[in-house]
Amino acid sequence: MPTNVLSVYDPYFYANEGLIALEASLGMAARVHRGYDKESKAKGSTIEIRRPGTFVAQDAPSSDQNVEASGIEMKLDYWKEVKFSLTDKELTFTGQEIITDHIRPAVYALAKDIDTRLNALADYVPWYVDAQAVTSIDDLTGVSQVMFENKVPMDDGNLSLEVGSTLRAGFQKLFANNNLAGGSAREVLKTGHIGNWLGFEIFGNQNVGSHVKGTCSVTALAVNGAFAKGATTINLDAAAVTGTLVFGDSFAITGDAQRYVVVNSAPVTASGNAFTGVQVYPPLAQAVADNAVVTVSLMNFTNNLAFHSHAFALGMAPLSDIGEKLGNAKVASVVDTRTGLAMRSRIWYAPDASAVKVALDVLYGVKCLDGNLACRLRK
Repeated sequence: MPTNVLSVYDPYFYANEGLIALEASLGMAARVHRGYDKESKAKGSTIEIRRPGTFVAQDAPSSDQNVEASGIEMKLDYWKEVKFSLTDKELTFTGQEIITDHIRPAVYALAKDIDTRLNALADYVPWYVDAQAVTSIDDLTGVSQVMFENKVPMDDGNLSLEVGSTLRAGFQKLFANNNLAGGSAREVLKTGHIGNWLGFEIFGNQNVGSHVKGTCSVTALAVNGAFAKGATTINLDAAAVTGTLVFGDSFAITGDAQRYVVVNSAPVTASGNAFTGVQVYPPLAQAVADNAVVTVSLMNFTNNLAFHSHAFALGMAPLSDIGEKLGNAKVASVVDTRTGLAMRSRIWYAPDASAVKVALDVLYGVKCLDGNLACRLRK
């Protein structure tokens, strides 16, 4: 058999080439904290990945601060697959042609799924800035100020601003203006890549999500009952309120510097002029008293998102290669310890279709680590 056809039957070839293509296709996922487990896992498994370290300066001499305690448990909720067939004609192709025609499109679909799940985590972010009617430098300074005041690390090169189509076009127009961008404007005009401005890597992403607000009839509510610091569920009421609060609706409590978001999986519907069992993120930063004033921000918008890489996490693990041992398929699971990415490929012959079947699949989970390390730029 010619050498260039051997790769057609080599699952490691597909898995490794798939990882290369996956890394190149990631948008938000390429810019968040990533971790992995080397051992094979199944959907629903829980893994522990390393949390980015945080330390406190103490009077010397001090005790060791426990780094090992900073692990993050992540559930691998998503098992996604793309499967395709290679015809007799395609089996004569070179490895590179198969990568171009099949592997890359298949991996792009997997990358899009991962990116979409990560983008949904934007609804855990309680902070926001409303974008200007015409995109301006104020959009950047606005989110930068919010993040600076929230003590987000600003100078470690890990800040990104992900934008959808409207703001992408706005920033391209803004920074293609030679008067503002100088020589960098030529790069924007030539490639469309916006680049680094005010400490943020600004990049467009077609997977940016949107928030559809709840139908709450008023924006002025009150805490119904007293709740202790650390509470994750509260009740809200008003003299006359109807409608719903939904995941991602944000609110402020008078006297509390922390903003919050509603994180119920299903809409919370007002009954008897009250919203009962409103789940909040993050947990209450301080105790709140009965009748504390609550101001809800209700708006439909695109979830453009400024974030530090430690705000969110992607965790992956390889899937089992037991099919290889059973002899009914060629199977390879690979993990790239540098990127934290993992992928499995399977190859088998389907006699009824006279075709070689190829499947690429990934197992992963996503998590918001700290919503205070991000800020939505609402448009």
